Amino acid sequence: MPTLLEDITSRDRTRVWSSSCAIIKLRDAAQLDELAGKLSEIEEKSQDLSLGGMVFPNAEHLRFALRKLAYHRERTGCLCRLYPEYLFFNPEEEAAGGHIRIDDVTYTESKWVEAYHCTCTACGARYRVEEGESHYTWWQWSAVS
Repeated sequence: MPTLLEDITSRDRTRVWSSSCAIIKLRDAAQLDELAGKLSEIEEKSQDLSLGGMVFPNAEHLRFALRKLAYHRERTGCLCRLYPEYLFFNPEEEAAGGHIRIDDVTYTESKWVEAYHCTCTACGARYRVEEGESHYTWWQWSAVS
């Protein structure tokens, strides 16, 4: 089975897109360290790669995966600080993974989710997460002071 590094440097559109999404969800520090140590190689081998995408450009998944690896390499802070930079962090999945706690959910008058009110389980940062939908469901994370 190919590794994430092999996939993201393969220049195969499907493998690069899939591995980018896997890196975005990845929380294992050792794996992130390994990939972050190869960031220059990954950037070089994925440069100018057309990934397609009809409604949302698939290149954004790659761009964010690279951003996450750089952030991890720099030890800038808790990974939750990246939530506001990417529309596909589903708070329910993040809670199921133990990364956040959903403290409250507010609803619109028509009973749709308006926002999740969450706390990071690692650093205690708080977020208001608005849920939206068009061709896909998305979540906009905003830090709460």
